[in-house]
Amino acid sequence: MEYQLIRSRRRTLEISVDRAGRVRVRAPMRLSQKKIQEFLDRKADWIHKKQEEMKRRPALPVYSPETIEAMKKETLCRVLPRVDHFSKLIGVTPTSIKVTSAQKRWGSCSGKNGLCFSFMLAEKPDDFLDSVVIHELCHIVHHNHSPQFWQLVRRYDPSMCKQKGGEINE
Repeated sequence: MEYQLIRSRRRTLEISVDRAGRVRVRAPMRLSQKKIQEFLDRKADWIHKKQEEMKRRPALPVYSPETIEAMKKETLCRVLPRVDHFSKLIGVTPTSIKVTSAQKRWGSCSGKNGLCFSFMLAEKPDDFLDSVVIHELCHIVHHNHSPQFWQLVRRYDPSMCKQKGGEINE
């Protein structure tokens, strides 16, 4: 199996499969090639399953720079009041709110509690937007996806209970 190996100061192994089906392995600097290969062999079924999933996924839309800028403005106008509303309910305050050109995740929360949202939220319905806002605000309390995090998300977004495993992709 072909894969791209990226070594860094991390402590764990990670496998990811991109939209084109390419496999990327992130590994600690000193981990042996043999250990990496053993890990890949154990995860072969998962890798093949992900590659098949990626083949069935629709291609990402292509947006012009002008369209992206317009969508960023619209997203910000829609996100700000929702962040204000839900941050008061949850009892948290983000340090910043930005709209980015991200196309692979709907939102993120930095370690310093800054929130980022994808411009593509401009095309999503209000309930979806609310779910993303709630998700990211809950990361200010729990910077992980622990059971406590999901419990907090469900407290403010009951629709999450209906979604697969109570999770949405960020």
